[in-house]
Amino acid sequence: MMRLSPFDDYPFHQAPTPFATVATTDAHYNDGYFCAFYAPEWYFFTGLRLHPNVNVIDGWAAVAHAHRQTVVRASRALHPRYDDLAVGPLRYEIVEPMKRLRLTAAGNPAGVEFDVELEAQSPPFIEDRYQHFKYGAVVNDLIRYTQICRATGEASVAGQRIAIDGWHAMRDHSWGVRSSMAVPTGIKGVDREDDRATRRALRLWVPFEVEDHCGFFNTHETADGRPLDFEGRLDYADGHSVKLTAVRHQLDYLAGTRRPTGGSIELDGEDGVTRRYTLRLTGTPADVQGGGYYGGWRDGLGAGIYRGAETVEVDSYDVSPGAEISGPAHVPAHRRLGPTEYPMAMSGPGGATGMAHFEHTLSGPYPRYGFES
Repeated sequence: MMRLSPFDDYPFHQAPTPFATVATTDAHYNDGYFCAFYAPEWYFFTGLRLHPNVNVIDGWAAVAHAHRQTVVRASRALHPRYDDLAVGPLRYEIVEPMKRLRLTAAGNPAGVEFDVELEAQSPPFIEDRYQHFKYGAVVNDLIRYTQICRATGEASVAGQRIAIDGWHAMRDHSWGVRSSMAVPTGIKGVDREDDRATRRALRLWVPFEVEDHCGFFNTHETADGRPLDFEGRLDYADGHSVKLTAVRHQLDYLAGTRRPTGGSIELDGEDGVTRRYTLRLTGTPADVQGGGYYGGWRDGLGAGIYRGAETVEVDSYDVSPGAEISGPAHVPAHRRLGPTEYPMAMSGPGGATGMAHFEHTLSGPYPRYGFES
């Protein structure tokens, strides 16, 4: 039976169904948010996603600080509370669309609590639609917009109160089909052609702000450093914007690891100007597996799995760099991803300072930085 929700009073439907019934029956369809707010030595991050075709809403609230990551994950049945953007201790409130978003994590066993409002500092950047084919089938088909913000409010970690006074922040909102969420399907075959996804070695996804401007860029490269794609934009305080056309990077890594500690990037603008920025790690990097992605739940599966009417899990684990890749203790070592989100201090043209949310993944060989396998 199709269900109505309060959203159906608005005249914005895109298919002849109520909003609670999406236009595809693919179990991997989902819609939701990833948000973070950060300052030197503190990195908070949270996400919330609706999975309408499996009747699930799930999310997490986490902090990475002093080489430790602590997280609370929550999941519940989506219906009948389809219009309630809340799960477990976590609640999202759209105060003003694309301008102000309130994030709340109430008391919970992990001791990670916050009540902050993210205020947009620039217009959203709509990323290119991503479609990924495997053995002739579409396994990923999604779109995302990303926005640089500032966060104000307060947080508490294990009883320690922290004032969030205009911290750097970012948010993204994505929706579509993701093969890594919901019940695994495992498409197999014998004639798979090499595609862009299988050739991805390095991923950089970077929203940032330095004094007079905000910026964002996103790129993937092959093992030999060739770009597979690139997109980005700079937004200035006076209202003008510059489309970005290319990036060059020189990254530094912690010895014996694939963890970036900083470096420099050059961004080419459509205005013919190349702008140079330097980066320096200024806190504890975080992994999204703790939030439940990529098999991070205790049942060994990921987001979008029905786990009952109400489920809450907590984790706290050491993320110090070492010989073994860090991750939740219940995730087998060979399946751990290690850190992917790096809070970086940033300086730009003219000595302007700020911070970057530096999302970085490096898979397989990348000889330029000394990774041969």
